Amino acid sequence: MKLHSTFYILLSTTIIALCSLTASAADYSPAVITFSDGTVLPCELRLIGARPLTMVPIGDNRQKKFHLKDIISIDHITESATMKRPWVFKESGRAEKVYLEGEYPLLNFKTRVTLVNGNEITGHIISVALSYKTDAGKRKIFMTRQIKGTKEQTLNDILHVCNIRMTDNAVEGGGAITGSVEGFGNIISVTALDNEREQVLFAEVKADGDFDFGTVLPGSYDLCVLTDTHVLCGLSDETPANRKGDALQAGDLAGIKKKFPMADDFFNDRWILKLQGHRRFAKALVYKRRQDYYEAEKWTPGGFLWHLEVWSWHLADTEWKIDLRSILIRHKQKGGEKNRKLMIGKSLDAVLPGQSLHIKSGDKNNETWTFIRDLD
Repeated sequence: MKLHSTFYILLSTTIIALCSLTASAADYSPAVITFSDGTVLPCELRLIGARPLTMVPIGDNRQKKFHLKDIISIDHITESATMKRPWVFKESGRAEKVYLEGEYPLLNFKTRVTLVNGNEITGHIISVALSYKTDAGKRKIFMTRQIKGTKEQTLNDILHVCNIRMTDNAVEGGGAITGSVEGFGNIISVTALDNEREQVLFAEVKADGDFDFGTVLPGSYDLCVLTDTHVLCGLSDETPANRKGDALQAGDLAGIKKKFPMADDFFNDRWILKLQGHRRFAKALVYKRRQDYYEAEKWTPGGFLWHLEVWSWHLADTEWKIDLRSILIRHKQKGGEKNRKLMIGKSLDAVLPGQSLHIKSGDKNNETWTFIRDLD
């Protein structure tokens, strides 16, 4: 199938020339791409690089990341399309502009992602490179929030992606994760580590202290609750489906702790508190703190900054290597604020969509929870 001739003009901005990829055929998924000139292109598609498709939802300041296997469709929607006059600053360091002759097309986009759990999320995409292949070969496509044309082009000359439909993906459902906390102080925040996708989700905490993650994707989630007196955390053996491996053995924790101080970090004080998973994907629960940080004394005299994180590792031959760091809690503790007690509980391990949790203290000895340490 031949594409519009302007497709080749656009190679310098959003569509990149033919390339050779080393990825295997298994990395590609069936898709249909629709372009702005009406061209419909059946193909196989994959993301280039390790980063998932990333966007900032409208009204939110947190990035969200999406794997193609979780996506039904991507709509790239034109927010504005105007002809602009080129300009330069009249003088370096001053705001006054000098407008030049001619005009160039400028398009801005927002992106709507429809997920397999039925959720639709609209926002502004972080530039992403994809590879697609047809019988004619392989090409790259570069999706951006903005396209700036040349003075030789009009708005109609700018070819761009309007829609990508992942034809093998189907609505799977998923479900909500909700809950409440009793006997552990006032709830401040709740996060969840998506064990399949290695992403951290943030729950809405309601006025009555209940929390709600909304409808999440299929999979399992380790939860972490921050209150004014405690941190309650789950850390299961669940890992991404394609990263299963041999069970952890005696000496593995010591091997990770040996490499742990070598990892670059802004925190000098840090500890591995617990290790789960297996040798191809080990999950280390990490506590980090620092007394001195930018403007610390300006608003938290006597306080400190601390993180609770999960670091994922894998065993390469005889050496442990770090893969990813996921921040469950980032807390700026003020002077005089009470130190939290970190507790581990099975009820927060590998929570499934559709569950409603009632997190409460056990009997007087709290036998359903394991005390790890004071976060001091």
